[in-house]
Amino acid sequence: MKLKLKKIAHGHLKLFARHFKKASKKVVLQNAYSRLIRRYARMEAGLAIKKGLVQAKFQFKIRPRLKLAIVVLLVLVLAQFGSEYASGYLHSKENEIKVNGQPILVAAKSADSQKSEADVEISAVVSARISPFDYKYPVENGRISQGYSSYHRAYDIATALGNEITPIGSGIVEYAGFVPDGKGNIVIVDHGDGLKSIYAHMGKIDVGLGNMVNGKSGLGTVGLTGHTTGPHVHLELYDKGVAVNPGSVLPR
Repeated sequence: MKLKLKKIAHGHLKLFARHFKKASKKVVLQNAYSRLIRRYARMEAGLAIKKGLVQAKFQFKIRPRLKLAIVVLLVLVLAQFGSEYASGYLHSKENEIKVNGQPILVAAKSADSQKSEADVEISAVVSARISPFDYKYPVENGRISQGYSSYHRAYDIATALGNEITPIGSGIVEYAGFVPDGKGNIVIVDHGDGLKSIYAHMGKIDVGLGNMVNGKSGLGTVGLTGHTTGPHVHLELYDKGVAVNPGSVLPR
């Protein structure tokens, strides 16, 4: 019984293969394009080329997208050849190029300049800086009322009116007085190595230009000078002229 079933299945497979081969041959050899190719193959070479050009012209006429694609391809190929030719021509004339009558010298590539990026050595000296800050708020019992942001590059530390303000680290007073930009009375302390701190909206100022101060020195008192809506210390911190988030050196 099994042998009989195998023979039947084998017969069906052979029949399917024969029909598939016949259908494939019909699809490949009996379509319009195949018949056209066979007809051209039986012609003389000159006549076949002539009829082929006529047929191509007809296909381009009825298929405008094909025509556009071929035109674009030809333009790109011509542009590529043109750019390569121009580049080679300019390279050969480098030593003759002049601007305002003056020649432009083109240096030859040295052996060092031809090194790969992997061969380039980069060396740098990294040194640590000892922080001059005491990591404390400039006022006692203060709380942050406004933090550091792109539009407010400072800390506003709210506290009671008249409380004493102390610097966040040792340094020399660089400026003490009033400024008309909305900060009111301010004190600027230079901590050295490009680090400076600014204390604004002060009421009374107790230090002067050139005074040496430390974390226990009184700079003055909390006030309401300048543009302010309540008693607080406006603290700014700069490293080589660039504003720094005071949160990086103050307790959180």
